[in-house]
Amino acid sequence: MKNILLGMAILAFSSPVFSGHHEAGDSLTLKKRQADAVMTITNVNIGDETSTISATGKMGEYGNVYVTYNLTYATRTSGFVSGNGRGALDADNVAAGSFRGIWNREGSTIKIRQIVQINDGSQNFDVIDIDMLKDTFVIKAYTLK
Repeated sequence: MKNILLGMAILAFSSPVFSGHHEAGDSLTLKKRQADAVMTITNVNIGDETSTISATGKMGEYGNVYVTYNLTYATRTSGFVSGNGRGALDADNVAAGSFRGIWNREGSTIKIRQIVQINDGSQNFDVIDIDMLKDTFVIKAYTLK
């Protein structure tokens, strides 16, 4: 009983120690890595548990990019996303990235929010809006690392 009370007291007093850093000016700010990229959908494969969307387009510092998104369903209008992308930088160099995140559908727009790990060690936070009526989408890439 004594140990339980001691544990509860430690937990109660430790919470204020870890809950700091919420002062003004201590918020997360994201810097764009490059201009927004417009991609064209090249393939859609609809499934009961997973749907796949592939696209291509020019993407700033990554060159001519090819991406594939695997959307798994948590509900019929949201779930998790994973996938890979490759960007041809020049005749000898290709950037590679893997990503994981979440998606949801609002009307005819699929919204993806994901973390991207790129083979050069950099990381992005991508905000993607897929317009199912136009077969295009916009990737907004923000620098994490």
